[in-house]
Amino acid sequence: MESLIIRVSRGGRSQPVFHRADHFPFRIGRAYDNDLIIADETVSPHHLEIHADDKGFRIKTLSNENGTWIEKDKLPEGEHELMVPTTINIGRTHLETHAAHSPVEPTVILARTHGISELCSNLFVSIGLIALYLLVNYYFAYTQASIVQDWNEILINQLRNYQQLDFFGYPILLAGIMSGMARIFHHSWRFPLQLSIASIAFLGYIVTDEYRSNISYFFTSDAAANVLIVIFSGVFFAWLLAWQLRAASMIGVKRAAFVGIGVVWSALAIQNIQNVVEQPDFRQQPNMHNIVQRYDIRLMPSEDSVSDFILQVREDLSEGLAEELARDS
Repeated sequence: MESLIIRVSRGGRSQPVFHRADHFPFRIGRAYDNDLIIADETVSPHHLEIHADDKGFRIKTLSNENGTWIEKDKLPEGEHELMVPTTINIGRTHLETHAAHSPVEPTVILARTHGISELCSNLFVSIGLIALYLLVNYYFAYTQASIVQDWNEILINQLRNYQQLDFFGYPILLAGIMSGMARIFHHSWRFPLQLSIASIAFLGYIVTDEYRSNISYFFTSDAAANVLIVIFSGVFFAWLLAWQLRAASMIGVKRAAFVGIGVVWSALAIQNIQNVVEQPDFRQQPNMHNIVQRYDIRLMPSEDSVSDFILQVREDLSEGLAEELARDS
């Protein structure tokens, strides 16, 4: 008589348990006198029996409380032929039957990012990446300063700025959230790996944002720079999101890639549509455009202080806007 392998699992990400049935009839239920005890309150004390003969296996339901389901069909009373393999649902528990001689599933091939993941899981690598992210941020703040300052002044100004501190905390916050997911699915925090991925993501974000103007100057076109940045961001951040999902959950490679592409490209599409909608059209407001051009500090250097210049421009813009509204009404 052939043996039967029974795979027991619950909903969610719980690990399955395998049992081997060698002696028949094989009874399954919640009571202690069963051959297979199911710790599920939705399973009856004596739920079902599996019989075996020379023709194969037969199944018989013993419970009328929650019933027994074969695939999506409810099992009626009496003995019925049991096909192998098949799926049996009793309460919230799922049983899968397999023949003892069935072939073993092929070994899972590790993803190509496994070597990169091992490298980024090193604590010193993750600390180095977050330090590089902070240094690059400080460097861009230094180059953008309108007044020449020392590195110490830049550092003090950055530390005084709460928004910059909040910006520095984003990689750590994202790494903490994804580490919580990894703790749930993989039973391991994997914080260094998540911190490395988050640091790479934010580092790529500030670099692409800073060099957008350089790309625009090289191609003498803002449209060309925007297209290149969108293509690079779509590929780079989709790959990072898929990598982070693979590191934090048990999602497959293909599904992680589809989710990464869908989320990142949808966000880029929304951002570009928002930029187009919110971009001011000076062709519909010629007076305000002339005011801004007339008071451009680069075209007409002024002896006034910066605060006086800004105040004067604000007053003129308010008057120009009032005139435009009065004319339209």
